[in-house]
Amino acid sequence: MSEKDSILSEYQLTENFEQHQNEFDLPVIQTITFGNGKEYFVSRNGIPYLKAEVNEISEFFDKACIFGKYLCIGSGKTVIFVNLESFASLTMEVSKYFGYFFVHQDMLYIASGKGIMAIDSKLQTVWKNDRLADDGVIIHEVLAPRDALRISAQEALPYGEYWKEKLVSMKTGEQMIA
Repeated sequence: MSEKDSILSEYQLTENFEQHQNEFDLPVIQTITFGNGKEYFVSRNGIPYLKAEVNEISEFFDKACIFGKYLCIGSGKTVIFVNLESFASLTMEVSKYFGYFFVHQDMLYIASGKGIMAIDSKLQTVWKNDRLADDGVIIHEVLAPRDALRISAQEALPYGEYWKEKLVSMKTGEQMIA
């Protein structure tokens, strides 16, 4: 197992964290508060490690994931990254609203109300395309032979809204011909 693989598997979001904490009588090493409402718990090698609390904006679109050495929390128009080694945090804004995270290899794709943002393992924005949708993007899969993301984008027309399937380049974020 490489160093990168061990970092990826070392941290996990934990369900029923407080129940396990009481069972093992292990304290949380760090608590970080960004708001009041929704709590996310991280374990490190199975041991309670971090509790992060944020304001609860919307139940459906509030999500978290582990990406390398970062806890990523999306809520409202904001994505918060917490370094799981130093506990330092970084906040990014997304267009319209946060949708969800999609991780593929060493890239994190953040779907929003208008498009997608690609973030590398150092939290650098590789590309951002906010011209993909009017009200929501769903990333379905990676099409490896085309080096593309297959997505659905909600578009508004004078007679209503509909979902349109599109291909997006994983290298540039630009829409590709299907």
